[in-house]
Amino acid sequence: MKVNLQQIALSIFATLVAITIVVFYSRNPGAIGNEPLLLRAVFLNLAVLAALIAVFPLYTIFRGRPLVYMFAIILPAMVPAFAYFLVYLPQQSGEGIVAAQLDASLITDRSSNGIVEVGFSYPIFTPNIELTNQELFTRQVAVYFRLVEQSGESTLFRGVRSRIPATGLSVEATVQGMLADNSDYLFNPIELPPGRSVSGRIIFIITSLDDGSSFTDAFNRAAAAQLELRRPETGQLLQEIPITGL
Repeated sequence: MKVNLQQIALSIFATLVAITIVVFYSRNPGAIGNEPLLLRAVFLNLAVLAALIAVFPLYTIFRGRPLVYMFAIILPAMVPAFAYFLVYLPQQSGEGIVAAQLDASLITDRSSNGIVEVGFSYPIFTPNIELTNQELFTRQVAVYFRLVEQSGESTLFRGVRSRIPATGLSVEATVQGMLADNSDYLFNPIELPPGRSVSGRIIFIITSLDDGSSFTDAFNRAAAAQLELRRPETGQLLQEIPITGL
């Protein structure tokens, strides 16, 4: 009876370990994507190992023969994870980030629908984009919006940040506070796990123009309007995404 109770306790513990690893793996793709491929395979195989230990008492054919179980079942079950991360994934991965604009809209105090309070003095431009990281490791990007006038003069707007320095109340902090709980919006810098697509609306506060109508006029008169993907640390330009009409 004592042995059986120990086996049950071990199975329950191993099951909890396997579930914990799988949940962490699925909920933290960005953190996992920062790790070397070998470490990702080992981490996933820990879940495989825990799961197989949990079901070991069910295999009566291996009762009293744990070494046979390890070589016959456990070790072969770990091969797919190593093959996927070390062989298949490097062959299938690409380079860079694929970006696409899905649509674009403008929020003003006349079209807020309860999102922006009446009396807010700046229009908010919210293009909806999709970013796909084709590389093997997690990337961080910051999204900017550039409006180029016919004269060649350009205005660069930075997307609202997720973390704003504590320099007192600001327009950016106010907008971030109002929209941070809405999963439809993305904030700089954007984390892109490997092989994953992230979509949402980037928030640009148009502080250089008086209202939504003047911004729309300026946009329609502009020689070019584009989103720019930049490195958060250095501001280096990575990619340009042309913007089509509001």
